[in-house]
Amino acid sequence: MTLRIAGLEAFEEQLERWITHFAGDSPVYDMVRYHFGLSDEGRRGKRLRPLLCLLVAQEEGGSADVALDAAIAVELLHNFSLIHDDIEDGDHLRHGRTTVWSRYGIAHGINAGDALSSMAYLALLENTAELPAERVVTMLSLLHQAQLEMCAGQGLDMAFEAAESVDLDAYLQMIEGKTAALFRATAQMGAVAAGTDGVRAAAYGELARLYGLAFQIQDDLLGIWGRSELTGKPCGADLRKRKWTYPVVWGIASGAADVARLYRRGRALGDDDVEAARIALERAGAQTAAEEALDRYLEQAELVARESHLDIGGGVRAFLAQGARRTA
Repeated sequence: MTLRIAGLEAFEEQLERWITHFAGDSPVYDMVRYHFGLSDEGRRGKRLRPLLCLLVAQEEGGSADVALDAAIAVELLHNFSLIHDDIEDGDHLRHGRTTVWSRYGIAHGINAGDALSSMAYLALLENTAELPAERVVTMLSLLHQAQLEMCAGQGLDMAFEAAESVDLDAYLQMIEGKTAALFRATAQMGAVAAGTDGVRAAAYGELARLYGLAFQIQDDLLGIWGRSELTGKPCGADLRKRKWTYPVVWGIASGAADVARLYRRGRALGDDDVEAARIALERAGAQTAAEEALDRYLEQAELVARESHLDIGGGVRAFLAQGARRTA
């Protein structure tokens, strides 16, 4: 299913205008443009979060224009986290292109990420739609809170790198911050931009939070069983880096002793170990368990929508499902 989203073209134009608005002698601006593919027409991201912001605003009776600044801010903050994540995870590729830190160095990468964080908040304050000040303040608060939760989640993710074991509750706490928090804030910001009351905006946030959890579990599945031509990452990349993902956490807790042994070694896995771990997880039922957990979150999101009478046209959920549904 392909959705036509009003405001997409305007979003891309305003995002590029906002990024290129900041120009000067510092190389940080060149790095930001490179990261977004503006300097070499590189592959761009899926824009899931900003488009979610626009969709929610329109579902609640606002035009795309009222939510453009919020959508820009969300995308900039998301990309701040991507640049820093690439450094912290040691990733050399994103969307098939060399990452900022790998191309320019770690110190420059940190600086470029920090610059994007600042640009995100300035985008909201630009207030091109001339929204009431209280709406802008509310959206700023939501974005700051999400950023703090993202940092907390990333902190847990990095702490897991040295852990011999991680339980499912700790894993879920990690993805609540690292992934779901920005989905929640994005939907709330779209609703607030459209003038929706706080209770209804929070309900949209809960809907998006549940999709965010499903999205992360889907990403975990792709990190083990996804094809590299679709993911842009080497096959089995998460296992190779000894990442604690839903299938791994569930699988070890359910008796995948070979995976537990490989992870206890505390170092990256080789090709043979990656394949052995993948087979052991499949035998333990970890792939199926992760798919079932993903489906449960999607079902819970549907329940939230029905009980709160959200997304009457179904466009928000249809869009989110594109990123969260299982794919090969």
